[in-house]
Formats: sequence, C-alpha cells, structure tokens
Amino acid sequence: MNDWRQDDEQQEPQPPAEGEDLRPDAPEAEENEEEAVEWDGSEAELVLDDDAADYEEPQTGVKLSYTLREEEVFHALGRSGFSKTLGRRAVIEGAVLALLAVWFFVQYALAREGAYLFFGAVALLALVAVALVPFLGRKKRAREICKNERIAHVEMEIYPDGIQIGQGEGEWEIPFDGSCRRLKHRGLLLFFPAGVKHMVILPLRCIEPGVLPEIQAMILAGTTAQEED
Repeated sequence: MNDWRQDDEQQEPQPPAEGEDLRPDAPEAEENEEEAVEWDGSEAELVLDDDAADYEEPQTGVKLSYTLREEEVFHALGRSGFSKTLGRRAVIEGAVLALLAVWFFVQYALAREGAYLFFGAVALLALVAVALVPFLGRKKRAREICKNERIAHVEMEIYPDGIQIGQGEGEWEIPFDGSCRRLKHRGLLLFFPAGVKHMVILPLRCIEPGVLPEIQAMILAGTTAQEED
C-alpha cells in the first residue's frame, strides 16, 4: 500500500511539520488529556481515480467507509459554529442572570424581604438552565445526525489532490489546494472546506494503521491547520 502514483506536476506530500502528528497515539494539548485512539478494525481499500482527465495518469487513493458515533458528532459540534453560537448566547444570558441573582440576594440581606430571596433563587435556577443550553443543544443535534443514515454513514476516497465524499449524484470534493482548514480534536480529524457551511468528520479509529502515514502525508500537504480557539 506504499505505492502512491502522482502526476509529475503534483506536489509531493510533505512530512508533518515539527511538533505536529496525526497519528492516533500522538499527544495533543487539550483541556483534558486525550487517550490513544484504537483502530476499530475497519479496512482501507486502494482505489483508482476514475474521474481523472484523459491526459492525466489515474491516481491511487484510499477508500474509507464508516458510520459516525453519537459521541464523535457531539465532540465535533463543540468545534463548530453551531455550538459556538449557542455558547456565546449562553454566556451573555448567564452574565445577566448572575448579576440579577447577586442584586436580589444583596437586597434580601439588606431588607430581609422574602420576595428578594424568591426572585434571587429564580434567577439562580435560570442561570443553571442557561448553562446547560449549549450542552443539551449539542446532544440533541448529535442524536439527530446519527439517526440519519444518509448523513451518519460516510463513503470517502482520499487522493493526493483531494477527498471525494459520497457517491453518484451526491458526490462532492474537498480539493487539496490549501483552502480547506483541518483540526485534530479528541481522536477526530475535522475538515472545514472553504465556502461550505458544514464540516466533515473523519474518526482516526477507522484508518488502518498500515495506510495512516500515507493519508497523513496527503492531508498535511493539501490542507491548512486551524488554530485552537
């Protein structure tokens, strides 16, 4: 699986930048230290690019087939605009409720009127509820995605010049021209293609160790690393 044919004009995959590694057991700086990702036994298949033009030499790629798990989608949504929007709104609402709760409790301490204590408790309970909004929103969305087989099941072919996703009329491509941003998070490779609102999730668990170095080289050469927020 190490024979990767490329056009003479195709940029050769570059080795990972110093300090960067996409291997499942590579350390990563996160809030919680990530455990090594174990391969789930999924087999990769070598394929030829049937869409190559007549004047191009067909390129050899790797075909992956996998179904996303709910916890994987949940963690991926935490890095998406969907969750960040909910998070910003929750922070604003939470700050307002926290100030109200403090004000009510201070007034109760001064006046000893039960109404202030009641409204302070209500504001505090509302603060707890608002804090749960991003978490519950992500859980609900992840559950909906995984129930939709058309979205949760992914057919992907990775070539030196890009990634082909889906089959038939629904097939689309992520070009390896540097326009797509990538992020490694909790055993997942997340792709944010330019001009596309949604992201693509590639679990490292489904990549056969024997082809991981080739896949890693192609992805690093053709995408741009996204900085952690």
